[in-house]
Amino acid sequence: MAKYSIPPKVFLEMGGWRQPLMMVDRIDDFKYGHSGYIRVVKHVTYNEPYMSGHFPEDPIMSGVLISEIFGQASEYFSFLSDICEIYHQQYDETLVSLRDIYNKINDENMLDIIRQRRSQVRGKLASQNLKFKEAAYPGDTIEVTSKLAFSDSNGFMHYSVSAHVGKKLISQGTIINFREVT
Repeated sequence: MAKYSIPPKVFLEMGGWRQPLMMVDRIDDFKYGHSGYIRVVKHVTYNEPYMSGHFPEDPIMSGVLISEIFGQASEYFSFLSDICEIYHQQYDETLVSLRDIYNKINDENMLDIIRQRRSQVRGKLASQNLKFKEAAYPGDTIEVTSKLAFSDSNGFMHYSVSAHVGKKLISQGTIINFREVT
C-alpha cells in the first residue's frame, strides 16, 4: 500500500466513477508541475463482473477496460493538478506531491476545494492510440503511469500512458480526455 493514501471517502469524491466502472484502486504517486505524472494501481480479480464474459475459458482483462484505467488515471492526474493550483492561488502554499496533498486532506479548506472542483469538471475519454503487447490476468496488479503531453484550447488533454504488470510492459500509447469546466 502507498505510504500516503487518500481516505476512500475523499478518493471517491475526487472521481466521477462508481463501481463497477471504478478502474483505479489506489493512487501510488503524483507529482504536480511541468514534468508531472500520476501512478495508479488496478488489481485484477476473478470476481469482477466483466471477467466472466471475456474469454471465459482463459479470462483476461479486456483492452477496452485497460483503456478505461488510462482514462481515469489521466483524469485523476488533471484533477489533482487542478486542486494543487487552486490551493496555491487561495492559500499561497505550493503542493507538489501526493504527500503534500495527504498532509492537507483532512483540512476543511482542501475538502471544500475538492468538492467544488468535482462539481465543476467533467472529464471523458475521447480518443486513444494504444499498443497492447501483453495481457493482464486475474491475480495481476496493473500499474499505470500517465503524464500530460499537451493540452489544446478546445479542452482536449493528451496524455502519454503506460501499463505494467510487474516489470512487463503490457500497453502504452496516448489517451485523449475531453475536459469541461463549468
